[in-house]
Amino acid sequence: MCSTFSFKVTSGVDSAARVLTTLRRKQFVVKEFSMTEIDSNNSQLKITLEDSEKLNIENAVLQMQKLVDVYDVEVM
Repeated sequence: MCSTFSFKVTSGVDSAARVLTTLRRKQFVVKEFSMTEIDSNNSQLKITLEDSEKLNIENAVLQMQKLVDVYDVEVM
């Protein structure tokens, strides 16, 4: 099963790379990723993860909330 969440970041591609690296390091399996520019300083990211018994969407949300340039995290 897969779960999707979205959030906003302040540094565009740099933040996207940091987010994906963090998820990979924590052993999440990213199935889909999209980024939409909101304005020159902010972007919205949507990520779909494969759920497992150990790693679920709630764990991913907690990891994203720890990152400085990530805000407005919500599960879809």
